[in-house]
Amino acid sequence: MTYSGNGIWVVVEAAEGLKTDTAQEMMAPAVALGSQLNQPVGVLALGGADLDSAAIANTFGALGAAQVYTLSDAKLAQYQVQTYTAAVSQAIQEKNPAIVLFAATAVGQDYAPRVAIRCGGGLISTAHRLTSTGGQLEGEKGCIAESMLLSLKTSANGPQFATIRPKAFEKPEATGSAASVEAITLGGDVSAVTEGTTLTNVQADDSQQIKLEDATIVVSGGRGLQSADQFKVVEDLAAALGSNAAVGASRAVVDAGWRPHKEQVGQTGKTVSPKVYLALGISGAIQHIVGMRTSDTIIAINRDADAPIFKLADFGIVGDVFEVVPALIEQIQSAKQPV
Repeated sequence: MTYSGNGIWVVVEAAEGLKTDTAQEMMAPAVALGSQLNQPVGVLALGGADLDSAAIANTFGALGAAQVYTLSDAKLAQYQVQTYTAAVSQAIQEKNPAIVLFAATAVGQDYAPRVAIRCGGGLISTAHRLTSTGGQLEGEKGCIAESMLLSLKTSANGPQFATIRPKAFEKPEATGSAASVEAITLGGDVSAVTEGTTLTNVQADDSQQIKLEDATIVVSGGRGLQSADQFKVVEDLAAALGSNAAVGASRAVVDAGWRPHKEQVGQTGKTVSPKVYLALGISGAIQHIVGMRTSDTIIAINRDADAPIFKLADFGIVGDVFEVVPALIEQIQSAKQPV
């Protein structure tokens, strides 16, 4: 049985930040599926009453969207799972898209399965490849520390869903023009689900200027740094490299309580793909490598010449991090001085 919906949708949450790379990366598989199935590509944008529909239409229209649907309401200004689930489900049931894509962020992974169940469709989670065969959405995702690929198919009895792993696709080039905009009004049942829930506080995370997954440079530290206090060498190097650099960490460091989980790079952390990835005192376990191996340039500093990270690195320095990094920071700062 082939589901007869119309359109490939990308869902964008204002609460997650409309300017993040992940939302725009999802346009790549959406446009590819649209071309394969001869279906139009649309964007469903959720946000508060101040949602900038013109900016969304310009940004995503340039990336290939023909239509932008907006759900703009004070109840959607901050993410709440019941409200977002009801709102997106209402929009899908009203407009009947064939395929709906969410970002595999903490928010997307939280409510996308709920939407899929409510709308009677199947879902592929954290996909890094998507296609459609015989009316069924097919995808691939890594498993067993990314050493194997798992192939999945959705049910074809309703709208088909997938969450897209950040950095799995490159953002397409901006070649189109602004998309058309259509506002969708929230129904009464959506408003009703918020009555039993009160949002009391939202605390912004301002400890790092740029999100780890959006940084063009990532400096990560591992167990070779020996202690939480000595992890400061990672922060110092990131600061010297500028505002586009973010701090990352290996799982061993996070498990030891030296750094928060939000900085963890790897299979059970975040996937990053910066232009430059610096691994300081990281041995290179497969669980870490799967989270950063697509980086453009990888630089490793480790005193162990046999560390697995050197097999992946484009440039490697066998030496003491606490001697090499201060010298590197000095050279960076010297290069920044006006001649």
